[in-house]
Amino acid sequence: MSQEREGRAAPIAARVHLAHAVVQKLADDRDADLLHLKGPAVLPGLRAAGRHSSDVDVLVRPGHLSRLVAGLESVGWEQRTGFATGSVFAHAANWWHDDWGWVDVHVSWPGITLEPDQAFEVLARGSVLHPIAHRPCPVPGRTAQRLILVLHAARSGGTADVGLAWSDAEPGEQDHVRKLAAELGAEVALAAGIGELELHRDDPTYALWHYFIHGGSRLDEWRARMAAAPTARAKVGLVTAAMRVNRDHLRMEMGRPPTRREVRARQVIRLRRAAAELSQRMRGS
Repeated sequence: MSQEREGRAAPIAARVHLAHAVVQKLADDRDADLLHLKGPAVLPGLRAAGRHSSDVDVLVRPGHLSRLVAGLESVGWEQRTGFATGSVFAHAANWWHDDWGWVDVHVSWPGITLEPDQAFEVLARGSVLHPIAHRPCPVPGRTAQRLILVLHAARSGGTADVGLAWSDAEPGEQDHVRKLAAELGAEVALAAGIGELELHRDDPTYALWHYFIHGGSRLDEWRARMAAAPTARAKVGLVTAAMRVNRDHLRMEMGRPPTRREVRARQVIRLRRAAAELSQRMRGS
């Protein structure tokens, strides 16, 4: 059994609360600026009762990333995914600790297109201290949290957070969220989360957000990612990544580092699936 799957004595909700406090202590010791996101970091009234997170999410000032990583690894957190392999947006990397579990370290938030350093400044501007496991942790203000929750729902293809974060908000608060989204370059992602995506059909990222909301095949995903890629270099990188096994994800799936033989076997499966899907798409066109 992998260490990620081993049972722990503490209930997962309690462990996550404590892990938030531990991460903040490590950041404080190294003067690393953080914002805690989601889970116990959500301000009252913006999260449904009884919902719990299984990991810690933090947004770090990009220039302070190395400080936070040094702190995490000094007490036993091990990096399991890199930023390039963690997600479509290359926005976060994952660290694992046998006692404290997962920490997702974000340098940006999916849907926000403003440069990460500037985006952190904007999100931190209205931040407040929110106690988690009795330790004051900086979290985004209420308007920023509404936006973050809606953007997360859009990327996750769900609506669990949209009700409290958006639908139940007063019109004036919704206006504040729209203005913040415009400042952060997150209008399309916000539209995807609140059912207004069709207003942005001409945007290069439209197909990608449509995929997140409505789903589709792997080919649909890669075509959407290609359309959203801002430069020719980024498009070339995507073509390369599409044909390559994500070793970080394979390790997480298996609970241990894969062998070379296992990587090669998964590579063959990946290529065969891609060829079969492309052939099926061509026959249906």
